[in-house]
Amino acid sequence: MSSYTPDHKGFGEFLNSDNLLFAMTEVARLIELRAVAISPVGPANDPHRGRYRASFVTRSHKRGGAKHDRVEAIVSNFAPEAQFVEFGTEGREPYHTLLRAATETRI
Repeated sequence: MSSYTPDHKGFGEFLNSDNLLFAMTEVARLIELRAVAISPVGPANDPHRGRYRASFVTRSHKRGGAKHDRVEAIVSNFAPEAQFVEFGTEGREPYHTLLRAATETRI
């Protein structure tokens, strides 16, 4: 019978490697592209028409995650109305743009 002894130091190095950072960033960019494609724009008379769609950003770095022990890539939207578009408001259904983009993106 064989046994497995994990290399914790090696796995920790992998979790913060440039290769994994590159891969995570590429997936996050695909999610961002999907979010832009499915995001609402607003009616023609809206003075902020298209602002939400133009406000997506992707950032990535090493030493992220809850324990700061792995690479991390984050897609977010900095438009003032982003929270209301994503989660809805009273009387308005949520679009769940980022949720949908993250769950629908396939690589």
